[in-house]
Amino acid sequence: MNQYQTRKPQEIKLNSLNLYEDQLLNALAFFRTKRELSIQARHCLSMYLRSSEERIMKEVEFYARHCGMSAEELLDLMYYAPDQAQNLIKGIIS
Repeated sequence: MNQYQTRKPQEIKLNSLNLYEDQLLNALAFFRTKRELSIQARHCLSMYLRSSEERIMKEVEFYARHCGMSAEELLDLMYYAPDQAQNLIKGIIS
């Protein structure tokens, strides 16, 4: 366990999607299984994030390298202490 994992992560609260994106997610979830639509939509979002992991982690790795951290360390910092991560990144791009 690293030093940040003792903190509770900041919860992400999503606003409703725009109509078109909501329709696309609904269609994707609709065709996948006979589960409740909101559960399946969450699974679809998870699937998208996992398929985009390489692209997302390349960006995390870019900033981590400039901060003198590993990508995993910065990922944890962004999750458990987002304000601290934001300040660290601001310090390298300003």
